[in-house]
Amino acid sequence: MKRVVILGGGLGGLSAGFMLSRTGKFDVTVVEKESAVGGVCGTFRHKDFLLDYGAHKVYSVIPGILAEFKMLLGEEAIQHKKKNGIYLFGQYLNYPISMADLVLKMGHKNLFQCGISTLKGMVARTGRKRKIESYEDFVVSKFGYNLYELVFKPLADKVWGSPETLSADIAKTRIPSANILDVLARALGLKKEKATTDARFFYYPKGGFGALADKMAREIVKNGGSVITETKAESFQLQNGSIRKVLLNVNGNKKTVEADIVISAIHLDQLLSIFPEGSGKNIENAGDLVNKLEYRSVILVYLFLDKEKVIDDHWIFFPGKDIVFSRIFEQKNMDRDMVPNGKTVLCCDFTDYESGILYTQSDKMLADKCAVDLVKIGLIKPEWVQDSLVRRFPRFYPRYGVGYKTDLGMIYDELQTVDNLLLSGRIGFYNYNNADHCLDMGRFITDSLLAGMPMKGIWEELKKRISEYRIID
Repeated sequence: MKRVVILGGGLGGLSAGFMLSRTGKFDVTVVEKESAVGGVCGTFRHKDFLLDYGAHKVYSVIPGILAEFKMLLGEEAIQHKKKNGIYLFGQYLNYPISMADLVLKMGHKNLFQCGISTLKGMVARTGRKRKIESYEDFVVSKFGYNLYELVFKPLADKVWGSPETLSADIAKTRIPSANILDVLARALGLKKEKATTDARFFYYPKGGFGALADKMAREIVKNGGSVITETKAESFQLQNGSIRKVLLNVNGNKKTVEADIVISAIHLDQLLSIFPEGSGKNIENAGDLVNKLEYRSVILVYLFLDKEKVIDDHWIFFPGKDIVFSRIFEQKNMDRDMVPNGKTVLCCDFTDYESGILYTQSDKMLADKCAVDLVKIGLIKPEWVQDSLVRRFPRFYPRYGVGYKTDLGMIYDELQTVDNLLLSGRIGFYNYNNADHCLDMGRFITDSLLAGMPMKGIWEELKKRISEYRIID
């Protein structure tokens, strides 16, 4: 059996471990530094509440992936008819939008200006082809400058920072509509929503999204593999361009595991720090390039309320700068058994740089800001708030700056010189994706290894594959 060491017990690492272990051809060891698997896709307990780290769902249009999820979850899968909202123009709109809802709440003036702006953009595009590099370039070319300023720019600025310096790839990943005409056609009912533009339903694991990660970990162990928590990989032992042994620190104790294949689902700089000094120019070059990659950190503020329920939506987006958070979700809407009767909890999530104003504020200041804004938009009353909790996750979202592909491509090239190393997952591959994409990467790696595909071939095909991933809300 091939010995596979997987670094990272989030969904990226667990998906690969689960897929590989069930074939009976691989001896899998998953190494996780925290005390529990799942990472940000985990579930934790706070007093009488079971809580997810933000809003998560199980949905996919990748052939076979949704069936894999349903097989894993079995009878523990709760099916939801998705209900999303967005707060615009001081009012709540349903998503996907209807033309009547848009006209009524957007106002005739805004609608007219957006229409003129879009027509101008269409005329300009017929004259000369504009080079599309940034998020701003992409959105303005598709939807016009006015709609970009009203909706797309403020949300992108809140989530990613400076949309004019953000790569167009983020827009391609996050925005399913082809252009404003496509949006209007669907809003008017002239064109039907597709599975690739709107997730009309999704699945959710009973007991919290972390149940998915826990099930994968149990399956790996059941298949003869190992999942080791509170463990860090400290050093690689190299031989002839391959990683042959991994030195682990298991809760203070040293352990060495042999490896035929290493799959990394941890941050690229953390991976490179495991290579010993003198590992070669390729690793040194990759280390220099990795420092150029950007990330956004996640802040989650939980407000515990003396109220049975607050919203009907699974989550609501808030693009405006006058609201501190980008999105809220109510845990009870996913699985009501996770929250005590007569109580509820809202999770407000937003992003920042680690050195940013929001990220460095105290927990109390952040909770107070969220409570004030929730009162301002009419969702809660101050006296409902009984408790709060803040969780921070540094460097969780890869931020695609303009030109990031050049540096990332060079990093991939340097790492491919280690002939038994692969990457997987959002963090491991520095790729903005969802849970279904993690499972797809694990499946592809497994199928390719079983087929005898060379490592460099797997790398190349994976790079193509992840470039086509799309996030569907």
